[in-house]
Amino acid sequence: MTPPPHHRRGQPRPTEGSPFQQLRPSILPSHAALSLVLAGSLLLGCDVSSPPPTSAATVAAPVAPSPAPSTDPRETGKQIVAQAFSVLSSNLMTAIGRSGPSNALEFCSVNVAPIVATVANARGAEIRRASHKARNPANQASAAELEWIRNYQSQLAVTTNLVPLVVTNAAGRAEFVAPIILGNPLCLQCHGQPGSDIHPATLAVIDRLYPSDAARGFKLGDLRGLWRVTLPAP
Repeated sequence: MTPPPHHRRGQPRPTEGSPFQQLRPSILPSHAALSLVLAGSLLLGCDVSSPPPTSAATVAAPVAPSPAPSTDPRETGKQIVAQAFSVLSSNLMTAIGRSGPSNALEFCSVNVAPIVATVANARGAEIRRASHKARNPANQASAAELEWIRNYQSQLAVTTNLVPLVVTNAAGRAEFVAPIILGNPLCLQCHGQPGSDIHPATLAVIDRLYPSDAARGFKLGDLRGLWRVTLPAP
């Protein structure tokens, strides 16, 4: 018999006094959870600077048709993350294939924010990627997000089966929170160790676009951050 969610080993719990109240988190199917992890580890590196540099060309990114609405907030959150990933990843991989990681950084600095906003607006949602080691200061985790990150880091020490959450915020809206694990060796070209994983030319672009960058020194399997999707109001 499966124990109640709040009795599961390693399950994150909101801190007393937090504006977030945890609802019933459930374990997604393994293939769905893996898709979220890979999507996040690839795209959290695309931290967006503002204002964007004018040297990189904007890439058109049509939004794929939305799947049929779901009444399950976990399913809705998973769908929104997958939709954002689908649009972003094709453009990002094209940028990497064109000129390598340096071009991908230029692409990210210009294009990710409007692409994600288009997906979010089409679904009546808000999409955020947050990290304890952010590239763009705008993606630095808040106190509540840091709490989730610390809990996920503790869980990751004993299991890779991390559980996406659904919480309610102070405004009464459901939020989908999913961990991002750095699981693709390609990510190390921008987020690994300078000098061994990150090429000096790539590091120079990072330093130019993101002077306060902290998103380096990661290893495969590390927690990179979180997807946080504020779902449409019921």
